[in-house]
Amino acid sequence: MAENVLLKVFTPEKTFLEKKVYRVVLPYGKTNLTIVEDRAPTSLVLNSGLMQILNEQDEVVQSYFVNGGVVDFADNICKISTLQAIEKNGIDVSRAQELMEKEPFNAPFYEMIISYLEAFE
Repeated sequence: MAENVLLKVFTPEKTFLEKKVYRVVLPYGKTNLTIVEDRAPTSLVLNSGLMQILNEQDEVVQSYFVNGGVVDFADNICKISTLQAIEKNGIDVSRAQELMEKEPFNAPFYEMIISYLEAFE
């Protein structure tokens, strides 16, 4: 199979990401939601957490922290609207702490990032 899912991620400011992917794993409920080609149409509210793009070997090729939002999937187009998205490789604990002080209204999002990075990095 090829990369047949069009992933579009929108933040209030811009189109954050638009690319063809094989599979995407989204933070949803108590586990995760996996979007694959020809999946049934779905509209759900996302948790804040880690969004992962996988290749055909189910290896993570890119990861992003998303600040909640909604996902709409139909006709192999996955549209995600989120308050904020940050590439996992583009942030560390000290930067998340700086942003948390600068943006106290987003403190829970940055606390989640810090917890994740301290636990898994």
